Order: sequence, then C-alpha cells, then structure tokens
Amino acid sequence: MQSDSLDKIVTRYLATVARESFIWEGKTYSPKLLKVSPLLLRDYTCPPGCGGCCFKFTLDYLPSEKKPPGAKKRVVIFNDRKIEIWSDGQESNETKRCQHLEPGTGRCGIYTRRPFTCDFELIRTLQAVDDPDRANVLTQKLFGRGWSYARTDGGKGAKCEMREVTPESIKEVIRKLERLKEWADHFGLDTWLPDLLTIIREGRLTHQIVFNPRRAEGFGL
Repeated sequence: MQSDSLDKIVTRYLATVARESFIWEGKTYSPKLLKVSPLLLRDYTCPPGCGGCCFKFTLDYLPSEKKPPGAKKRVVIFNDRKIEIWSDGQESNETKRCQHLEPGTGRCGIYTRRPFTCDFELIRTLQAVDDPDRANVLTQKLFGRGWSYARTDGGKGAKCEMREVTPESIKEVIRKLERLKEWADHFGLDTWLPDLLTIIREGRLTHQIVFNPRRAEGFGL
C-alpha cells in the first residue's frame, strides 16, 4: 500500500475527539482536554486547476459507505478487536498524485464517493503530543505548507481560501462530524462528537468550547 491514511484517521481524528483510551498498533492513546474553535464552522473555496492536496495515499471507507472500484476489504486491530475497513491502496498508480485526480481540471473523479481523509482535508486536529497538560484543538484552517503544493495548472501553492461562516458551511461541518461519528461508532469508540454536534446544531459554537475528560460534560471558556 501507499501512505496509509487510516493511521491518520485513527491517530489524529479519532484520538482528538476520544473520551476514552484506546490501543492502536501497540500504543495507548488517552483522552486529553479538547478545545473546539468556532473557526471550525468556516467556509472555504476549492478552485479548479489546483489539486494541490491530492497526493497518493490509501483511500479508506467504512463497509457501509459508497466506494469506488478498486477498494478492497482489509481487517485492522483496534483495542484488540478486528475491525473491517475498505481501502484502495492505489498499488498500480505510478504517479505521486491520486489516481482519481483529473489533470485537466484539477477536480476529483470520485467526489461523490470521496474517502474520509479527502473529505476532512481542511478540518485540522492540532494535537498536544506527549503532553497531558496541553489540550488538543479541533478547528478548520488552510494547509500549513500549502504554499509548496504543485497544482495541475502548472503553478505552485494551493488555491483554497477560507471564508466566513454561512448556514451552508455549518451544515457541511455537521455532515462531516456525523461521518466521523460513524467511524468512531464502527470502531466502538466513545467520543465527544454527540455533545459537539448538539452544541453546533443549537448555534452555541460562537466561542471556544472545551471538553474535559476529567469531568462528565464539556464546558465553555
């Protein structure tokens, strides 16, 4: 397989929102203080002729999700349990770009069946690595090294831009977090996502929200 994006899904996204400890590839991940920024709800652009973020990596799906041709069942171990995932490892792809990137337009050829990692590209998990006293952060922001990304139009630098929060962008974030919850449920992991989704639906993510694993509920700062 190419770069395994499933590891990113587990160690970045699931680990950030977890309410309980779990074991992945021999390492224990414990829940930490989670800060959710209202910037999570922002809108963004994805102009044509870019494709800067469309690198070659595994394309991962739940068994219940719509998948493109080429996805195959794989079994991984999570918390000493076998979990079924479907992935396209792009083994026959000899380029550095995703095989589904349309070079003429910079668009995704499987956009309606895009894998988890592509769906979450601009949702960022800023983690407190090996520091129990620092919080993880969930937000939405541009690529830190986006300036270095090569585009399909021959230029350099990702074209995406952040925009103000809109009702449509809020709905889109809710959709993505619901997908993340489906992944967490599939892995049998308890997370802060139900609480966070309620806060967003009620219009209360207007300031930083903090979820403390040492308390029963989250609270705002």
